[in-house]
This record gives sequence, C-alpha cells and structure tokens, in this order.
Amino acid sequence: MPGELSLECSKCSRTVHAWLLLTCPMCSRTVCVKCAHFEYGRYFCGPGCAVYFFYGDSEGEEVEEP
Repeated sequence: MPGELSLECSKCSRTVHAWLLLTCPMCSRTVCVKCAHFEYGRYFCGPGCAVYFFYGDSEGEEVEEP
C-alpha cells in the first residue's frame, strides 16, 4: 500500500491529506475543505476569486462621457 500523501493548505497552513485539498479555478491556490469558499457551484480559495469568476474584469467595457 502506498504511503499517505499530505500537503499544506495555503490559507491556514494545516497539513491535510491530499484528497481534502481543493484547487481554486481562478488562482490555482490549494485550500482545505474547511477554508474553501463555495459559491456559484464551485469551490474557491476565497470570496474575491468567486466574485472575479462570476463578474470578471471590466476590460473592454467603455464608459460613455456626457
């Protein structure tokens, strides 16, 4: 039987089993299930990445001047 693979959460620095870590789809940080933020049907490292995932960047949107 192979040895257990343990990694560290990038948020709380706890060492947990690899299968208890989640990867943020926006910034690729690995966080444990206790630190993960669930929003919009996905797990993120925090609310900032969740908001950025949903609303995106304002790039390309021009503001009209009166």
